[in-house]
Amino acid sequence: MRNLAFLIPSVLFLSMSLGCEQSKRGLTEANGITIESAEETIKDTSSAIAASEAEIQYEQQTATERTAIVCEEKDEDNPGSEDPIIVRTCTYNSYKSVATGMPDYKGRYSWEHTLYKLENDAYVPISNASLFNEKRNDLLRQVNQRILAEYHLFLSDPDFSDCFTMAESIPEFGYEDLNIGFEDDQLIFHASLGLPEACLSIDGASVSFKLSEVAPYLQE
Repeated sequence: MRNLAFLIPSVLFLSMSLGCEQSKRGLTEANGITIESAEETIKDTSSAIAASEAEIQYEQQTATERTAIVCEEKDEDNPGSEDPIIVRTCTYNSYKSVATGMPDYKGRYSWEHTLYKLENDAYVPISNASLFNEKRNDLLRQVNQRILAEYHLFLSDPDFSDCFTMAESIPEFGYEDLNIGFEDDQLIFHASLGLPEACLSIDGASVSFKLSEVAPYLQE
């Protein structure tokens, strides 16, 4: 009898466990869902989430590639000189900047920049100002502030004092007074300070902005 007494609770517990499992299965199947189909649904959901994450990652990568600046540089023959003409071309979205470096008789380079926009499958030259939107004046103010700061830095250097005797001040630059070009992940503004030829090496003041900084000012 004592063995039977121990056996009865075990049988009851097993029956209750089987009953609960059958109840769960019965409830699931009553709702038209089997255990197997539920597991398949979970697998499908996990696969869909993984696919969605992969798609988002791909789109982000593609967007980064679309907004990257791509540059290439090449040398061109320069008749009568050992120093080549340097042409640096950088593209960004539908825009392109071309910087042409011309050497003088001492091998010192002066640079000219031209901006282009892709229209009807062809690049056409544009003015500097047309690269920017209606907020352009605010950006130009920042450019002039940085050029002025660089000018004062040169001005305070005793090694350059002779160069600035004829350039005790500089004008406020407009967009068309500047050379503008893309480079790496930056937009660079170059300005001539009007120094004599002997001071050509420090005549150019250059200020750069990260692309993320100037993005709010660029045309779409």
